[in-house]
Amino acid sequence: MRERYEEQLRKLNVSLINMGKMIEIAIESSMLALLGRDKDAAAQVARNDQNINEMERDIESQCMRLLLQQQPMATDLRLITSALKMITDMERIGDHAADVADLVSKVPDCKYGKMNEITEMSTQIINMLHDAVQSYIEKDFDKAKNVIAQDDLIDSLYHTIKKDLVKKIRETNEGETILDYLLIAKYIERIGDHAVHIAEWVIFALTGERE
Repeated sequence: MRERYEEQLRKLNVSLINMGKMIEIAIESSMLALLGRDKDAAAQVARNDQNINEMERDIESQCMRLLLQQQPMATDLRLITSALKMITDMERIGDHAADVADLVSKVPDCKYGKMNEITEMSTQIINMLHDAVQSYIEKDFDKAKNVIAQDDLIDSLYHTIKKDLVKKIRETNEGETILDYLLIAKYIERIGDHAVHIAEWVIFALTGERE
């Protein structure tokens, strides 16, 4: 019985890793679509979002089977319930990546001067997501805490972009386009928030305490 339980836990971990990779690819693809003005890539992000949704449902089913069939206690129970919470944030990340890709058809070009900051935000967030999922797999408290600490950099980049956008709205007649860029930056910043939530659930799984 215990061997079967351990195998189910290993399968859950593999599924979480795969879902993590899927959302990392979604973020990368949405940024490539934006920077390259690639509408085909943007459409692919939208199609892949359905796969992410299906993965969420599959992991949810795995967690429910573990809870109902194995009736885990203490740390194991927290690990499984935390996985259920994590996949909700991961699914929302997929949604936000699709939101960014959707805006590709609306933003005429990439002449906005803060694209480097937007790219830096997305790169940093992909690393955060990877570490957040790995902290769960490895049961690494310090790695989860480090993910949370990195959120300050994301917030700083976002506020730099926001401040510059507000200035450009006042100085130009391209308010609608600039607001689309602001939405893109906001979606990416929200992805960072979800990465932090994932790390917080890891800490809960390991300690029983919420950040």
